[in-house]
Amino acid sequence: MKRVLLLLLFIILMGMGIGCQAQYQVNYLSSTSNTITLRSVGYAKNKSLALVDAELSALEAILFQGIDNAANSTAMITETENEIMKRHLNYFDGFYDGGYKNFISSSEIVQPFSKDINKRKNIVVDVTIKIRALREDLERNGIIRKFGL
Repeated sequence: MKRVLLLLLFIILMGMGIGCQAQYQVNYLSSTSNTITLRSVGYAKNKSLALVDAELSALEAILFQGIDNAANSTAMITETENEIMKRHLNYFDGFYDGGYKNFISSSEIVQPFSKDINKRKNIVVDVTIKIRALREDLERNGIIRKFGL
């Protein structure tokens, strides 16, 4: 719980201090009408935290940045991370506290936990996200509007 809240606080403070969008190391692999599969890199000092970072990076890229080469490449949330997280703090607290796992159908490790060329510990994971369920949940909770409304 503490780590998740610290991660959330770090993301918010970085966005406020620098004023730029986060860059995620996420690449599109494939998609269906209900899911999207992305290859994501997660960084942390141990394997379990790196796996969480990779999964969250994939979700945050879908939400706030958009995915190049995907059928719908635009971000689900058009507002900045700072603005939306301030207005919907309760939703995102639950999301980062483990609620995000409801939208992940699988996480397969592609490259095991190791150090990269810059000596940073990381893991590479193929994450399959239930994109339709995510969109419906965001609509139901008033984070985004329904398509066409």
